[in-house]
Amino acid sequence: MSLLRVAHLSDPHFGTIRMGVGEGLLNILREVQPALILLTGDITQRARVDQFKAAKYFIDQIGAAAVIAVPGNHDISLGNIYERIFHPYKGYENIFKQKLDQNIVLKDLCITCLNSTSRWRHIQGDFQHSYLEKQFQENYSHCKVRIVAFHHPMDCAKHIDDKNLLKGRNDAIALFDRHNVDMVVGGHIHDPYVNLSSARYPHIQRKIILSVAGTCLSSRTRSGAPNSFNLIDINTDLIPKITLTRFDMDSTFHFMQKEIYNFSRDSTLSWNCDSSLIVPD
Repeated sequence: MSLLRVAHLSDPHFGTIRMGVGEGLLNILREVQPALILLTGDITQRARVDQFKAAKYFIDQIGAAAVIAVPGNHDISLGNIYERIFHPYKGYENIFKQKLDQNIVLKDLCITCLNSTSRWRHIQGDFQHSYLEKQFQENYSHCKVRIVAFHHPMDCAKHIDDKNLLKGRNDAIALFDRHNVDMVVGGHIHDPYVNLSSARYPHIQRKIILSVAGTCLSSRTRSGAPNSFNLIDINTDLIPKITLTRFDMDSTFHFMQKEIYNFSRDSTLSWNCDSSLIVPD
């Protein structure tokens, strides 16, 4: 058995951050002490050097937690056509020194990081089927829980965001099902959402947890969705369990618990939501 705590942050959009928000996020991260920070893209607003440097400065202040990241569509230059075509991920690679896609193993947990962006697309995400198959060639069955992370969401709360969902999501969810993925996390739409895959993908028998994080730092928030992040506690006991807690920022720049979801996995490797709670203000 192992207990692991992951802080899932998304869409900070460095270059659009209000004063006070960054310090509030750093304070709560130091308090909850995650083993890992998982950052699912749109790290910058326009992929500029100064914005990536600001991201690096922020990350260096987090403390002992390891940080892994995947790029978002905003992390590829929009105005510099040469850089977009020939060096689309230069800024990201300079800061994170990581592969665009990788498998991270922490004790009994495997996190598969994927790149859903492309130099040829400005907004919407997609995967080539051959790309996905290649990323899942290695066998991580010794890990008791597997999370897949990429920028574009697999589900959303509002119909207006359907156009922002991953383009090849039906093929992707089928592959995730075959490889016994337990949870898929992303961002992009700045509207946090948690659900089981059965709601949007009823043809997939095994239920997978789908989670979308809001923007953790940017002023580009949506109505009813303040700056937020998700804290994911993973228990790889005989019956694996995942607790996801969403933290929303209040008017005094404090991040407070807003929603808590408790999931457990059954003998068919399908996940069930045992309870959910909205924390009163």
